[in-house]
Amino acid sequence: MSHRVPLLLAFPILAAAAVLLKGPPDPLRPSTPQDGVGPLTRRRYWVEIVGPTHAAEEIAEHWRNHLPDHAPKGLIWFRGLDHPVPPVRQGDRLWIRLFLIRRGRVMIEHVDPLGFRARTLRLHPEAGTTDFRVYPGENPGEMTLQIESLLRSSSRVDRLAYILGIHAAQSRSWELTLMSVARYAGGRVVNHGTESLEMPMLEHTHHLTESPVEG
Repeated sequence: MSHRVPLLLAFPILAAAAVLLKGPPDPLRPSTPQDGVGPLTRRRYWVEIVGPTHAAEEIAEHWRNHLPDHAPKGLIWFRGLDHPVPPVRQGDRLWIRLFLIRRGRVMIEHVDPLGFRARTLRLHPEAGTTDFRVYPGENPGEMTLQIESLLRSSSRVDRLAYILGIHAAQSRSWELTLMSVARYAGGRVVNHGTESLEMPMLEHTHHLTESPVEG
């Protein structure tokens, strides 16, 4: 009997692993938070800079086109799904390897002079959007770099993985990405932080009112 218990416990683990490896039947369909499970979560990461040596528009364009270079290679990898990157343009899809084991696909659904937004496709552990943005400061020589996601977990298995520790690796990934972009921006980092909210109704703090660009 004692030998059968570990075997019985192994079955749900193996079944969950099989589902993750197989992936959804429509892996490249754009997803929304309604496709996910668990609470809607808005996670925001930011870095404040003084004295940047590049203009905000230049930083935003570089960040978009060189996103794979700024991502920490030990935690997350990006590459073009439709063509090699750079460039990264509106409508392009990206291949992602998350934390060595998890696959992901996203589409760049919006580009404007100060940032870009990526939407997850069904083959991704989360469902929703992530916004990458450069905010010029109120005073000359001040700037904020921000990554903000609005997502739900794609499955109950993904939600459990998030609770058990993936959230920490995810936060570290975006913090390191911001620090890498800050080094390109130049100047000095004077503040940084994170914020996480779970509520039934949430929106991105930045509303897409600008006309998108194709650059």
